Amino acid sequence: MAANFARECSALVRQSNAAALAGRLALASSDSPKRQFLDFLAARPYQAGFQECERCMQADWAELVCHSGKAAQCKRDGDLSTAFSHQEAAVEAFLRLFKQMDRSWIPILKVLLVDLRKLGAQADDNLRAQGKMEEANKLEGAGRMMRKSLAQEMRDEENDKEACRTHAALFVANQCNKVFFALNTLKHVKSLVLPPQVAVEEFPAPDRVTWHFFQGRMALMEGRMEQAEQDLAFSFNNTPSRHIHNRHVILGYLVPVRLILHQSRPSPTRKAAIPTPALLRKYKLTELVSLVEAFRTGNIAMFDEAMAEHQDFFIRKSIYLLLHKLKLCVYRNLFKRAHAATKKSQMKLSIFVAAVRACGAEADPEQVEGMLANLIHQGLVKGYIAHKQQVVVLKKDDPFRTNS
Repeated sequence: MAANFARECSALVRQSNAAALAGRLALASSDSPKRQFLDFLAARPYQAGFQECERCMQADWAELVCHSGKAAQCKRDGDLSTAFSHQEAAVEAFLRLFKQMDRSWIPILKVLLVDLRKLGAQADDNLRAQGKMEEANKLEGAGRMMRKSLAQEMRDEENDKEACRTHAALFVANQCNKVFFALNTLKHVKSLVLPPQVAVEEFPAPDRVTWHFFQGRMALMEGRMEQAEQDLAFSFNNTPSRHIHNRHVILGYLVPVRLILHQSRPSPTRKAAIPTPALLRKYKLTELVSLVEAFRTGNIAMFDEAMAEHQDFFIRKSIYLLLHKLKLCVYRNLFKRAHAATKKSQMKLSIFVAAVRACGAEADPEQVEGMLANLIHQGLVKGYIAHKQQVVVLKKDDPFRTNS
C-alpha cells in the first residue's frame, strides 16, 4: 500500500506535472495514500523507505520523495528537529535535480522552501521551550539553504527568459528576507543580489509586492523615509483588497512613515498621510486610532497614553522609536491650534503653556520654550522667541507651513 504514493509521485514526474507533485510533497498534504506512506516510513529506517521509492523512480527523485515523506512523518509524530533535517535533505536533493530543469518545476521549489522555513521556526520554538537554546539554530540553517538556492538561480545561463529558472529568484530572495527579519540579522538583507537577466518588474506580482514590502521596512529602519513610503505604498496598492491581513501588516508600517513625512513637510498633497479611524479599524489597526487622533489634534496626553498602552505592539513591529519621534509634531499641531484661536503673530509663552496643560499634560514654561525652540530650529515653526519678554514672535504669513 505504501508503494502507491511513490508510484503516484513517479507518474507525476513522468508527466512533468510539477504543480501536482508540489502538492503531494507539501508537509500539509494528508490524504489516504500519503498517510499510508508515512505509516510505512515510521516503522522503518530511512534507507528502507528510499529503496521502496527507488523501485519506481530515479535515485535523486527517490531521495527527494523519501526525505520529504520522513519530514512529514517526523513532524506528525512531534520530532520537529529530525523533521527539519529531512526537509533540508529534500531541498538538497531537489536542487541537484533543478539544475537540469526549466522554470516549469519552480512550484516544487517554492513548496519545499516555504515548508523548510516554517519548520525551522517551529523546531527552534520547540527547542527553546525545552531549554535547548544552543540547538535552536534550525531557522538559521534554513536561511543558509535559501541563499544556496538563490546562488544556484544566479548561475542559470539559459538565454530563453521563458525557460530560465531565474524567475524563482525573487521568491527565494523573499524567503531569505523573512528569515533575516525573523532572526534580526538585517545585515544580510542588503547582501541579497538578484540575477541581472530579469528585471524586478518582470517577476510575478505577488513576489514584487513582498520584495517591496521588505525593502520598505529596511528603508524605514535606516531612516530613508521617502524610499520607505515608495516601497510600502507599492506593496499596499498592489495587494488585492480581499487580502485584509496582508494589507493590515503593510499599513502598520506605512502609516507611521507617512506621519513622519507629514511632520517634515505638511502640505495639501499629503492629506492622505493622516488615515481616518474607519480605515484603521477596517484593517484592524486599532492600536493606531488614538495615536493618530492625538497627532492630528495635538493632544499630548492622549499621545503619551496611546504610546504607553500599546508599547508592546509598537516594539514588536519595531516602530516604537519611530512613533516617539512624532511627539514633536504633536506639540507643533497643538501650538498651531493655539495660534489659530488668537490669530496673533506675537503670543505670550504662557498661552502655549496653558494649551499644553489644557489637554491634560504636565508642562512648565522652560519645557515649552525648549520645545518651541526645537520646532523653530527644525523649520517646523517660522518665528523666534524673545526670551526676556517671554514672547513668541511668529511669521505673519502661515508660520506653521513648512517648505515642501
